[in-house]
Amino acid sequence: MEWILFILGGASIGVISGFFGIGGGIVLTPALLILGYEPSQAIMLSLMLTLGSTITGSLSHFRLNNVNVKLAMILGGFGVIGSVVTAPFVKWLDSLNGAATVISVAYIAILSWFSYQFFSKRENESKAKGKGAVPVIGFFTGVISSLMGVSGGFVMTPLLTKWIKLDLNKAIGTSISAASIIVISGIGSYMFTGETLDFRHGIVLIIGALLGTPLGSVQLKRFKVAKVKQMLSYMYMIVAVSVLFKMLSLSAVSFGLILLSVIVFFGILIHSVQQAKREEKMEQMM
Repeated sequence: MEWILFILGGASIGVISGFFGIGGGIVLTPALLILGYEPSQAIMLSLMLTLGSTITGSLSHFRLNNVNVKLAMILGGFGVIGSVVTAPFVKWLDSLNGAATVISVAYIAILSWFSYQFFSKRENESKAKGKGAVPVIGFFTGVISSLMGVSGGFVMTPLLTKWIKLDLNKAIGTSISAASIIVISGIGSYMFTGETLDFRHGIVLIIGALLGTPLGSVQLKRFKVAKVKQMLSYMYMIVAVSVLFKMLSLSAVSFGLILLSVIVFFGILIHSVQQAKREEKMEQMM
């Protein structure tokens, strides 16, 4: 039964990952912390899940021609540097029993900021930062990846659209491809520090992600850019609030909020598919 739940969880998060290009750890790490996992273990399992979702997501977006390969390689290279320097810091915090607090504060601060950026009316007025911003984005993503157990796509995607002015679909495909490189380095960095990895659960999560991520990538084309940004903003806000509830020792409320957001997301996707089928039938009748 436990294995089935992990596969279903991996598949669900995989769909979210493929749709938004955010890797999936943004949902899994808080969920594992809420369920009582140690911070380093939660991060490692999230990175394992993310590895499966980012690789399959990269392949899907390659086929859809949504990846700027050169840009992805530069982002990934600087992301590796950020990831390698962050893993020992998290292990040190873990030994002081302070990692969970730091990770939670990072989630709340970063997700709230990016959510605000998506909702901000000034978003379209910002000027492109130029190629010099790419290494900064990559390094910052690597730090966030190893600190929070995420791919970093939720950092790269909005920054690539806001600073580099990439089309959203192109930004998602490029970020998830660069994240594959960063996640591999993150797993290696934690293992180098002596952290043990729960391979059984990690592999089951990857299997689920392999099943779910391509489905999410395909569904992206059904939605307008503005709608995707709005949905992503709400996802960020909900996860941030759930982490806050966890810090307040309201774990049941926190987990319920994440679960509810996932159910609503799938409800929107199902409704979109059904609506497309109805429109197709009407066209055939005409």
